[in-house]
Amino acid sequence: MKATLKEDKGLYRELTIEVEGTDVKNALDEVYNYLSYSVKVPGFRPGRVPRKILRKRFKGTVEQSVANRLLETYLDKALEEVKVKPVADIYLTDVKIDEETPKAVIIVKFEVPPKVELKKLEEITVEVPKVEFSQEQVENYINQLREQNAEWKPVDREIKEGDLVEVEYEITDTESKETEKGETAAVIGEGLFRKEIEEALKGKKAGDEIELKDLPIYDQEGKEIGKVDIKIKVKAVKEKVLPELNDEFAKKLGLGETWEEAKKKLEEQLKEQFEQSKENLKLEKLLAKLVEEHKFDIPETLVRREVDLLLQQRLRELQAIGINPKQVNQQQLVQELLPVAIFNVASRFILDKLAEELGVEVSEEEVNAEIEKLAKAGNVPVEELKKSLEQQGLIETIKADLRRNKALKEAAKKVKFVEVEPKEEKKEDKEEK
Repeated sequence: MKATLKEDKGLYRELTIEVEGTDVKNALDEVYNYLSYSVKVPGFRPGRVPRKILRKRFKGTVEQSVANRLLETYLDKALEEVKVKPVADIYLTDVKIDEETPKAVIIVKFEVPPKVELKKLEEITVEVPKVEFSQEQVENYINQLREQNAEWKPVDREIKEGDLVEVEYEITDTESKETEKGETAAVIGEGLFRKEIEEALKGKKAGDEIELKDLPIYDQEGKEIGKVDIKIKVKAVKEKVLPELNDEFAKKLGLGETWEEAKKKLEEQLKEQFEQSKENLKLEKLLAKLVEEHKFDIPETLVRREVDLLLQQRLRELQAIGINPKQVNQQQLVQELLPVAIFNVASRFILDKLAEELGVEVSEEEVNAEIEKLAKAGNVPVEELKKSLEQQGLIETIKADLRRNKALKEAAKKVKFVEVEPKEEKKEDKEEK
């Protein structure tokens, strides 16, 4: 085997692998034997098709199949010989086979990790907003608790913003005439219904029906793929009723016998959470600063993978709140997620380099502690989760994330943090919100 590495655009590298002799002959024999029995060629029985005819008809299939067989044996050896490690996908770009010799020349393409040269941490200054704990935060949290414990009570009036509306629906594809029926509910103004549906529902009452014609639906790229007619019947209209701040509410929250006792506990909990959030904010600002300060090529293949993961995660979140993924402009969503994906990939390379330079390591005990934490959060047995993670090959991923988090915390001890007054929002920005 002979391996040759050539630089390509950016982080891409082109690896040429040359193999000749018995392994090439055996791979050719396997492929031709399989084709001889699996393809139908007029005038020949299975297993009796001459190699010359198979070569002529299925040249591309033969070359790719032989290349894949040889790569299983020689790819890792070739990468080791040229001393490179691909960051993600490896693409077969070309293959040439001389069946007489026999000899195969296989060309693959991939990206390599970028070179990250860290700046001195002691010379980096990170600005963080100056924030203080206040009673306003306590009051805001209490209001959130009231919202979370609100009751929805039926009302006999027209639908308005903030109402919970329960509906029956019937969706009909205008072309295929396929129909989907069901029931759902959503709060008007929260965007869970399509805008056209929300506007049509406002002013209606329980028992009323609406019909929308020729609403467009979109594919994953955001292109219109058809239209639907939607019939909706309002089953119920409900308004939100917030609980009073009294002893009964305190008992319901499990925070004491009286509201005063509950409020005191809430304030203590919030102060603790506030201090933790301040530390988390410092780490977030530090990570953003590190990405800003370090410029290097980002592997496109890793960014594509990250975008896909973020997209699937976002679609699952939307589906969980009742939004059909088919009704989402996924092309627009991809564009929104692209900067996040680039940031995520860049930050991992920076933190890995930091961990290396700072000598950060993660123990088995730390990994096990993290798995126990995940198991508790997911309410599953620890051993069951650990076995599942091992089967999916995710233990190393957890270890890598823990190492990066430790590296970031170590870096936070070396950089300079400066508190600054929070920037006031512009008047037009507030009006837009």
